[in-house]
Amino acid sequence: MHMRVVSMKIKPELVDGFKSASTAGIEKLLSQPGVVSTALLQQVGAPSHFFFIEVYSSLDAYNEHLKSECYLDWQKEVANLLDEAAESVEYAPIYPLEDAWVDESVEG
Repeated sequence: MHMRVVSMKIKPELVDGFKSASTAGIEKLLSQPGVVSTALLQQVGAPSHFFFIEVYSSLDAYNEHLKSECYLDWQKEVANLLDEAAESVEYAPIYPLEDAWVDESVEG
């Protein structure tokens, strides 16, 4: 299991474009092998601050995602929308336990 939280600050006037591009990218992401779950959150009170929560079946699945057309296209589309560099941090699951997560891409 490989989990990441990515923090991104977007230029305030470009928030709607970021949300649109990211929503389309998430639809593609969820169809990739090894993607267990993802969520995009917008901070209440700071609408230009976003968090992606990403869960992959393995570090290899995450690394494959970083090479995918889906990710590379999204990255090009949102690169000029960032107000500052994104921060990506790996996390370990506490609850639910790691073996409780279901990898839909593997199970069908």
